[in-house]
Amino acid sequence: MNDALAIYVGLLLARVGAFIAVMPPFAARTPRSARAALVVAITAFYLGTAPPTWDSEFSQQVANAHPLLYGLALVREAFIGAAMGFMFALFLLPARIAGEFITQQMGLNAAMLPSPSGQDPSGALTQIFETLAALLFLVIDGHHIVIALLHASFVKLPLGGSTVPQAAPMLAGLSSAYEMGLLLAGPMALCLFLLAVLLAVMARTAPQLNVYSVGFTLQVTVALVGGLFLMPEMVRFMLVALGQTGDMIGRTMN
Repeated sequence: MNDALAIYVGLLLARVGAFIAVMPPFAARTPRSARAALVVAITAFYLGTAPPTWDSEFSQQVANAHPLLYGLALVREAFIGAAMGFMFALFLLPARIAGEFITQQMGLNAAMLPSPSGQDPSGALTQIFETLAALLFLVIDGHHIVIALLHASFVKLPLGGSTVPQAAPMLAGLSSAYEMGLLLAGPMALCLFLLAVLLAVMARTAPQLNVYSVGFTLQVTVALVGGLFLMPEMVRFMLVALGQTGDMIGRTMN
């Protein structure tokens, strides 16, 4: 009985640990001790309140489980957790792509800062977009959706089973995230493009005007004002991205 409990806890820790290790905002910049404490807390919650069910075939072999079989089961659980964490990471990807595109359009890609969702450096606008997406995720109770889908994964894919998530929905979700990122950055990029055309005309008509210094100030002003007016559209796009993430995870588990 103790061996079966140890195997059960190991499989549960593998799925929850891989999920927390990959999913932002817990991944990368969160201290390892905090991530480990969160994994232990979630695992203890499941053990004490609603223990996930075993796979029927694996439960019959758990008493005499071969180490190789147990190792493969651990790899499967880690893969399921990592796949779910990766799919939730796609929720922040459109905001990051939009921020990077606008940052490059404004010429601010020379001043890079550590990203709030990873170790890769990003621009100031990218950090604003990602922070906005993360706050919106919490405002619409996205963390409740995370817990609900994690719990549903134990029902669709029991511990110790042989089935694995489908990779096709994840690839489709990655392509959709890039497309939504470009659409999110489109209106503001158009404003910056029209400003660049206006500055080019000003440079031709008034050569004595320092277009570079004036242009930088105007670009920042247009980005701030445009972002203020386009905020409702950005929120709508981010809500759509969260809905697509939930649907993608549901298709992956089926």
